[in-house]
Amino acid sequence: MGAFGDVWQVMKIYWSLLLGNVLEWYEFAVDGFLAPYFQSNFFAGSAISTWLGFASTFLARPFGGIVLGVLGDLFGRKVSTFLSIFGMLIGTVGQGLVPTSHSGPIAGTIGVVLLVALRILQGICTGGEIAAVSTYITEVGPKRSLARSMVLIGITCNVGFLLAQFASYAALKILGEETMVSWGWRIPFFLALLPGVIAASGRRCIPESRSFLEAQANTAETQAGAPRSALRDAASKIKSLFRFHRPALL
Repeated sequence: MGAFGDVWQVMKIYWSLLLGNVLEWYEFAVDGFLAPYFQSNFFAGSAISTWLGFASTFLARPFGGIVLGVLGDLFGRKVSTFLSIFGMLIGTVGQGLVPTSHSGPIAGTIGVVLLVALRILQGICTGGEIAAVSTYITEVGPKRSLARSMVLIGITCNVGFLLAQFASYAALKILGEETMVSWGWRIPFFLALLPGVIAASGRRCIPESRSFLEAQANTAETQAGAPRSALRDAASKIKSLFRFHRPALL
């Protein structure tokens, strides 16, 4: 099997990882393309407040990488990838359901709080997605074609951004500006529901990484003590990362 066959095998078996990655970045990017409607519906016309709300996702991303990374080391790669797409789906579809300031001041305040909370959830899941999918592909991809398999991650990220822009543009052209300001901005969020459910279901069924299974099998701890040992190991690696690789982290 050549390089193309290797990459095709990764796509065939782990399609849900790649579809989920497309959706992760679609859901992350669509917020930016719909910013003018958030500005008028939630932030009283303030562009600064709108983009500060969007920035909350970036603040949450490192935390998500650490949390879902540790969960992936403790319970398996497929667990962290499933949690990532499931949380992102809740954060995205949830944003399409929040009340706006047009429903009254109290509803508007609740809407802003929910919106920021859901964006923080998106940030956590996006950071976790980067860690989980990269680790998964690194461990399951054929070594002779590993770089080409890893390219799939970058490709699916950009496909997600492209689809987010297309969905926002298509909704505007079909519904018109007035409808978009009123309720049409919700549509791109709802569009993620069906493919998101498919990707989440697929991620529940993908085979676990052989590298993770071998690491679990080789541990000298008992089954009850293994998670605790893995947790200590993960904490030790994080401490080492911050202690010896600060310039790279910055």
